[in-house]
Amino acid sequence: MSDNQKELKAEILIEKLVHRGAGLGRIDGQVCLVPFAVPGDLVKVQVTKRRSGMVEAEIAKIIGPGPGRAHPKCEVFGRCGGCQWQHIAYDRQPDVKAEILLDTFRRIAGLDLPKPQVISGDAWQWRARIELHASRQGLLGFYAAGSHDIVEHDSCPIAWPELSELITPIRRLVAKFPPPDKATIELVAGADRKVVAVIRGYKTPEIAKNLSRVPGISGVHAQVAGPRWVSFGQKLVRWDVPGPDGTISMQLDPRGFSQANPGLNAQLVSTVVLATNPGDKVLELYAGAGNITVPLVMQKNQVVAVEVNRQALLACQSFLQHRGKTAEFIPGKVDTIVKTLIGRHFDLLIADPPRTGLGPVTEQIVKLAPTKIALVSCEPSTLARDLKVLTNAGYIVDSTTVIDMFPQTWHIESIVLLSKH
Repeated sequence: MSDNQKELKAEILIEKLVHRGAGLGRIDGQVCLVPFAVPGDLVKVQVTKRRSGMVEAEIAKIIGPGPGRAHPKCEVFGRCGGCQWQHIAYDRQPDVKAEILLDTFRRIAGLDLPKPQVISGDAWQWRARIELHASRQGLLGFYAAGSHDIVEHDSCPIAWPELSELITPIRRLVAKFPPPDKATIELVAGADRKVVAVIRGYKTPEIAKNLSRVPGISGVHAQVAGPRWVSFGQKLVRWDVPGPDGTISMQLDPRGFSQANPGLNAQLVSTVVLATNPGDKVLELYAGAGNITVPLVMQKNQVVAVEVNRQALLACQSFLQHRGKTAEFIPGKVDTIVKTLIGRHFDLLIADPPRTGLGPVTEQIVKLAPTKIALVSCEPSTLARDLKVLTNAGYIVDSTTVIDMFPQTWHIESIVLLSKH
């Protein structure tokens, strides 16, 4: 980019927010994307990058703040990459996410859908797992936005207090025992608020032993010498899911995936489970450790669960067997397994894929032809891509729900229910 282009400044009105959270304005009719903006802001911006058909800019001055602009709660907001929307009042964030979701569906899938149901919870102190990054220089903190630079801070306002309060003592420990290269220390809290740490990147267990003695740490897993793990204290964390007769408490390995926001997990699970009737034949793809599987089985559904993580499936199977329940568990890659299931009938297919979405699996789902589909997604663009394939194959979108699992960020968790007509 030339020096003249870098010096280009303009006054623009922010019309709306778009996918990945930037504000959209226009310079001489050309789209201009501006991070840390709010709809209705009148801002002076400086262009930082030009792309085909658009420019990117940063705010040089806020001339007139838009409605809903708020003062960030965290001192390192804007530098830390964990949050992008602390400058937006929380009562506006879930509805803005719903608008972004619908706009993404229109642009990519050609779908014009009614406003989703919106479910929200706590604006702060919602995150039950955080990943801290350590450097060979003995620094500990969160990654800066768009880089691997470490932003040090003593607390995190979106984390559970039990996690936030551990940042300072762990910083002292890392300063004393720096890793040989980059390392991560992930703190995972269970429903009982007990914390287990997961360490990756250290070659010896010395820091793990010391961390296990820190007040507030109930257990530690440390990966040393390749795939080998050493553990101290508590090994599992408690995970609660909704059941037909109340809360079901499970035990999860903190090294695997679990939702970061337990406070809204019950609503997410219930929204999916309500799409079934007792006795339905259900195929669950990307089943994980049973967050949705267990409530489905407890509701007397006939469940086939597919998951690449064999240990997670075995843990779920063991949990159900101890309660006299069963399901069909198939370990393996989803794209491979689904092909083998074509010809079997399923009343409902549930999929909670990673951020990359279903991709080629979508075509296999069309061939499988389940009566209904429930898609859980954390990435609107790949969800819209998959919905385009399904709706072109004759599925109808019955409902959409935004569950704000990630307050103060632009991340959007949604559930789309479809049926075959």
